[in-house]
Amino acid sequence: MRTIDTLGDLVSPLGGSINAANVIMQLAHPGVGQGVVDSKVDAGRADLHPVKRARTTGTYLAVAVFGTDDDRDFMRESVRKIHAHVTSEPDAAVRYSANSPALQRWVALCLLKYFIDQHEFLYGALDEDEYHRILVDGSSLGTTLNVRRDAWPTTRAEYEELWRTGVAEISMNDEVRDYLTALCNLGFLEVRLGRMGRAIHRVPGTPFELVTRGALPPEFRDVMRYPWTPDDQRRFDRYPRAVRRAGAAGYLPLASTLIAPFAPSGFAVTAESAVA
Repeated sequence: MRTIDTLGDLVSPLGGSINAANVIMQLAHPGVGQGVVDSKVDAGRADLHPVKRARTTGTYLAVAVFGTDDDRDFMRESVRKIHAHVTSEPDAAVRYSANSPALQRWVALCLLKYFIDQHEFLYGALDEDEYHRILVDGSSLGTTLNVRRDAWPTTRAEYEELWRTGVAEISMNDEVRDYLTALCNLGFLEVRLGRMGRAIHRVPGTPFELVTRGALPPEFRDVMRYPWTPDDQRRFDRYPRAVRRAGAAGYLPLASTLIAPFAPSGFAVTAESAVA
C-alpha cells in the first residue's frame, strides 16, 4: 500500500500526460493566461522552446518539492527578477503582474491539484489525513513563488473555497485559447521540429489531447470550448486502467520515456522563469 505523506509520494506515471490539463487550469485565469501570451520573455515560452521550458519547469518543481530552504530562497528571487518584466501595459484590457501574490497563489493551487490528480486518477481519492498532510507539505509550491505562508490554505475546506473562488473568475479569449490548443494537441512542436513535429501532432497529438480534455474539470473544458461526450469519458477512463496494467507488467519506465519529450510544460506564471 502506498504511504502518502509528501507531494513526492503523489508522483505517478500520469504526471507526464496530464500536465497540459493543469497548464490550462492555470492560464484559464485571465491575468495568468494573458500574461503568458503577451510575455516578451520568449526564452520561457513552451511553444517556442519546449525543451528549455520542460527543464526550467522541472527545476522549479524539484526545488519546491524536494529542495532546501536555501534552494527555495534562491529560486524565489530568481523567479521574481524574471517576472518583473511581465506586466500589462497601462491601457491593457486585462491587467496583470507576474509577481502578483494573488495570481501566483492561483498557480500554486493548480499545481497542488496537479499532484493530487495524478495520484487520484490512478489510485483513487486521498483520505482526509492524507489530504491534510499534502496540503501542509504543498505550501512550498506557493512560498517558493511569492505567496506568504499565512495566505496558504491549512484545511481542505479552505482550499476548496479558494478553488471555487478561482474557478468563478476564469475566462479566456481566443488568443489564449489558440495558444493552449496548440500545446494540448502537440501542434506547437511543428514550430521547432518541422516535419517531425507535424507527424507527432497528427499521431500522438490526438490521444494526448483526449487525455488532456479528460483530466479537466468541466468548467475548464467549457472555457476551452472542448466537446465532451459519454464516449469520450469511456475512452478516457480506459487510460488510467491501461497505465495501471502497464505498471503491473513493468512497462511504465518505457512509457514514461516515450511520453516525456512531447508533453508540454510550463506552469503559467512560472513560464517565464529561465533559471539555469
